[in-house]
Amino acid sequence: MDVKDVRLNFKEAEWRSKQEIEAFLAQAGPQPAAELAKLMGMLSERSLVADNTRHRNRCFAFLKLAELTKDPALFVPYAKALKTADQALRTVLVALLPRVNNISAHGELCDALGSPDEQVRQAAQKVLAELAGAQAFKIIEGLVARKDFPGRMEAMAAIVPKAGHRAIPLLREIVVHGRLHERTRALQHLSDATVMHRDLEGAVAAVQDAVRDTDERVACAAIAALGSLCEESLFLENIEPFKDTQSLPVVRAIVEGLRNYKSTAAIEWLGRKLRVGPNSIRLAALTSLEAIATDDVVPLLVEALKHTQLVVRNRAAEALGNLATQRKVDLARTIIWLLRSSDVNVRRMAVELARKAGDVSGELTPKLLRYLRDEDWWVRERVADALVEMAGNSLTKHVVEYLQDESDVVRRYAVGFLKRLKDPRSLGALVRTAQSDSDWWVREWAIEAMGELGDARAVPYIAEIMQRDDQMRLPSLIALGNLKAHDQIGHMVAFLKHADPETRLEAIRAISRLGDRGIVPYLEPLVTDTDHRVTAAAIKALKELDEVRTGGAAERATNLLDRMLLAMANKEADDLILAAARRPFLKKHGRTMPLTEQVFSSEEVRALLMPHLSSQQQLELIQLKDVDFSYEVKAAGLRFRAHVFGARTGPCAIFRIVKQDIRELEKLGVPKIVETFGNFNNGLVLVGGPTGSGKSSTLAALIDYINRTTARHIITLEDPIEVVHARKMSLINQREIGTHTKTFGHALRATLRQDPDVILVGEMRDLETISFAVTAAETGHLVFGTVHTVSADSSIDRLINTFPPGQQPQVRSMLAETLRAVVCQHLVRKKDGGRVLAAEVMINTDAVQNLIRKGKTFQLPSVVSTSREVGMQSMDLELARLVLDGVITVEEGYSKSNDKRAFETMTGTGGTGTGTTPAPVDKPPVSHARAAG
Repeated sequence: MDVKDVRLNFKEAEWRSKQEIEAFLAQAGPQPAAELAKLMGMLSERSLVADNTRHRNRCFAFLKLAELTKDPALFVPYAKALKTADQALRTVLVALLPRVNNISAHGELCDALGSPDEQVRQAAQKVLAELAGAQAFKIIEGLVARKDFPGRMEAMAAIVPKAGHRAIPLLREIVVHGRLHERTRALQHLSDATVMHRDLEGAVAAVQDAVRDTDERVACAAIAALGSLCEESLFLENIEPFKDTQSLPVVRAIVEGLRNYKSTAAIEWLGRKLRVGPNSIRLAALTSLEAIATDDVVPLLVEALKHTQLVVRNRAAEALGNLATQRKVDLARTIIWLLRSSDVNVRRMAVELARKAGDVSGELTPKLLRYLRDEDWWVRERVADALVEMAGNSLTKHVVEYLQDESDVVRRYAVGFLKRLKDPRSLGALVRTAQSDSDWWVREWAIEAMGELGDARAVPYIAEIMQRDDQMRLPSLIALGNLKAHDQIGHMVAFLKHADPETRLEAIRAISRLGDRGIVPYLEPLVTDTDHRVTAAAIKALKELDEVRTGGAAERATNLLDRMLLAMANKEADDLILAAARRPFLKKHGRTMPLTEQVFSSEEVRALLMPHLSSQQQLELIQLKDVDFSYEVKAAGLRFRAHVFGARTGPCAIFRIVKQDIRELEKLGVPKIVETFGNFNNGLVLVGGPTGSGKSSTLAALIDYINRTTARHIITLEDPIEVVHARKMSLINQREIGTHTKTFGHALRATLRQDPDVILVGEMRDLETISFAVTAAETGHLVFGTVHTVSADSSIDRLINTFPPGQQPQVRSMLAETLRAVVCQHLVRKKDGGRVLAAEVMINTDAVQNLIRKGKTFQLPSVVSTSREVGMQSMDLELARLVLDGVITVEEGYSKSNDKRAFETMTGTGGTGTGTTPAPVDKPPVSHARAAG
């Protein structure tokens, strides 16, 4: 095919398929440069460009033809065409220009950077990034100095990565002549020391004049660049004029620049800004101190731990924790420094650091032991906890030495250490202490420790002390009971006749642990003892011995209420409902069923309940108030939460069983991220849901997680106490309203004086309780609370709307800062019986925080639905997943959903309550929930 035919075919061919194009290319073969220039001209003809498909195919054919020719004569035509070509042709030219490179003609390409069309500039940038050399650098350097030159951003993108430090003259011109965004971008390029490392001096010179620019944004970028490039002395010299500036952006730039230096002068600069503030500058200073990461920054971080602003204290604690645990500062020195603080909260942090970081070298343990002398009991306790966790039984040899300390307090804590360690090697030292220490409390603790060692060798020593020392008979009885010292039963039985009722009481408890029915004749006379406590203990011991013999509990339930509660437990029901003029009902998995056919009169219900109520509670019922209390069927080891109230027919009561086997969060079916809520140091965590949705179980599991994994002081305020937590790693004080404190208000006011780390508020139901929870969270405590709400957004509204309108803006701001997470849950009936937990989880991210602060809680559901990557999940999506997985019915999911229409869309039902099979749709992402069957 000759050139005329090629030209004609190129212009006229339809080229609707790839095969047609390939046939043309095979016939045409290589074309001379002049012919290619003509063909390229055709591609710009308006009539030919109109048909998009043919035009794209023609451009493709031209590309394939032109690839066969590498004639540099084509460079100028291609470069000129770049400025006027449409997008399809421009793409082809960008690919072809490197194949016909002509260095002497690069000026034509550089001119394209000055085009007003951004797409043209970007095309020129791509080619120059590949081809540009010294000649192009020089041309572009002149172009960027022109006042109206539009291509400075593209010039930098093309030249700097290729030229490196040789681009400094170009960048200097842009810093002088560019627009704001171009100047700041040039300064950012200059600040990259890895690119400019061969001429740092030239880069610094290009930056220095901009430090004093009238536009503070340029000045800030220049300061940041200097911080990356120059020696400390030059940096400090340049920032000296800004020592007293009031411009926060400039101060922040200086503070961030100082992170690159580790001298005393730099740290002093940061210390001044840390003290002066405001908080945004303080936080930036703390970040720079953390980046410096030397022992010299520790004093300033410790100082910040005492700041009045919570956000500053938290950031300082985070920085110090990171440096210590990553071993960037001397761990032992840092912890000792913190322990020397006069602020107990700082000393607490020291213990937490020690616990988390551990003692790899072995030098920290003996140093920390000295802090048994600390005057604050919390520090002593937590030092002990941390050391036991870090060093274990290797501590024994160190601790034994403290049994000879002159301070009885230190000796006491040394015994407490040994009690925790339970190391048989400490028995000899404990025996000597129990026999001869001058302080009765130390001797008592030593005997208790011997009893908990589980070592039978301790029995004769304890028995000898019990006979010889009247002050030690009670702890000795306890210890012998713990050791199950059958050979000492004769000595223990003798104390059943002791004149002191406390001694008789402990003797009963000790010998009952032996499980020996031979002691029954000795216990029976005490059933009529003059001290009611001794009587109760004797009866309990006899019942327990009978339990061993018969294995029965229900037959020993002496009253009708206990028998009904036992029947409820045997049927694995959740609630017993008593109502006047009604049969007693059980409630299991959300469904009620009669327990018996007998109808109880008002008098019969009152007779069942009144013996178990205090006089104050009976008075409250008369005053038309509801009463909450806890109830035990001790013979069966069962606990119940009871609520008594009046109704039209007479008194009513609900007894809910409290399962003492605390299940772990994962076994409850709670999403996996909820477990991490126990790791928060402070803030507010809400657990919402209707009655019977498992809120108490979730909170009990969270408290148990904290108890198992950290050494903290936990206070619970409950009405009434449900799950009883045994001490593990944490110290737990559980308070029941009406039993341990008069009112919720009184308990709340007292709580902050009781030095808690974690506070559980059983139910956030009024202004006083909610106000306390938010305030406590703001002051550095971790607060857990329950709310009767079914979604995260309604939980927030519930808290805020409790306050008067004038206070709500402030409360929104406080809640935005203190809230950590919200969990709302339902227990939903499964198709095959049992129930499964469905949960909504909201984490307080920046987006959530912003919506709360602005009062736009109605937008929270959309944030929750689109933030699964950070652990959030919506209730409706979770219910839809359970429906689509076949776990629950459509009706059950629909009844619990918040947005009915969205639920229908997700399940493909298109209606409600129909019982029809959902249409096939994509399943929502699987959550971490598990069946709680």
